[in-house]
Amino acid sequence: MKTYFSLILCGVCLLSGCGSGSSVAPLVITTASLPNGTSELNYSQTIQASGGVAPFTWTVSSGTLPHNLALNSSATNAVTISGTPDTAAQGVAFTISVADSANHSAAQAYTVSILLEPDTLTLSPANLSFAPQLVETLSGAQAETVTNTGTSAVIISRIAVTGTNATDFSQSSSCGSSLAAGANCTISVTLTASQLGPRTASITITDNTVGSPHSVSLSGVGLTSGPDATWSATSLNFANQSVGTTSPAQSLTLSNYGTTTLSIAGTAVTADFGETDTCSGSNLASAASCTISVTFAPSASGSLNGTVSVTDNAPGSPQTVALTGTGVTSTCIPIGGSCFGPSHPHCCAAPFPHHSFCSNPTGFGTCVED
Repeated sequence: MKTYFSLILCGVCLLSGCGSGSSVAPLVITTASLPNGTSELNYSQTIQASGGVAPFTWTVSSGTLPHNLALNSSATNAVTISGTPDTAAQGVAFTISVADSANHSAAQAYTVSILLEPDTLTLSPANLSFAPQLVETLSGAQAETVTNTGTSAVIISRIAVTGTNATDFSQSSSCGSSLAAGANCTISVTLTASQLGPRTASITITDNTVGSPHSVSLSGVGLTSGPDATWSATSLNFANQSVGTTSPAQSLTLSNYGTTTLSIAGTAVTADFGETDTCSGSNLASAASCTISVTFAPSASGSLNGTVSVTDNAPGSPQTVALTGTGVTSTCIPIGGSCFGPSHPHCCAAPFPHHSFCSNPTGFGTCVED
């Protein structure tokens, strides 16, 4: 009988695997999440599994890894995602799966962002301003210092001159493609003004930090020898204006882009136009300017032409700007009617020309009581 019970016990043990070490734990991926990466910095993270029967097969079963990262080959219960991500991205979702030799499998979803480096670049000074200089002459160089205040290298992909007058400025640098933590480099900038007047541009630095692109404004002024008188516009045009009324003023700027003082004897305008100014009798230093405000008061309907002129000691004096405008006859518009402000500042010419007006002095509106 004792032998019989022993045989039964052994059979139970064989069926249950007791004492044999052959029991297999379920296959599970134990790495619940992965950290974010940083663009242009090496990324290497291990995903761990437990249970199952070796060898193992790892795959990206859905989604895609961030750009330039790869799932390495592994037959063990651990696998590595590694590489150097080169594209910033938010919330890249993918699933990693593992299968064992006993046809068991497990999967784990992950979401990883590839971030730019913290903004660790500082630029000094904040802008570069060049002294006024003769057109087509090369200025002295000015230096811009770029410093990496962070604890890891900053990858610099591009340094360029950009903006309105970019071709007037030139740059060279000692920065290279990477700036080590705590290091600095220098950008040297020069100006060769191609035309008279203000010249503006920017130095633009493209890198892998949050603040990219970084920029530094550049400015200078091109001059000619002797005095100069340069207008901000070559003509002014006034919209339809009611006969006997005065338009809002339009402004002109007169600048001296010469190396010597511009002496202004006086200003003048022709009939139907008026002006006030800060120019008459003044002496404008090099790179200085003054303002002339012009109005239009037509004495008759129709197209009217005129000029504003400045007499000074610059070549080509007097300097003139062409003026044009159109006078219109006011039409009596009843209260509540549609009106056009420039033509009907006072809606009704009669009997109450000063007791009603257009609600929109610069465009279409409604005739309202004063």
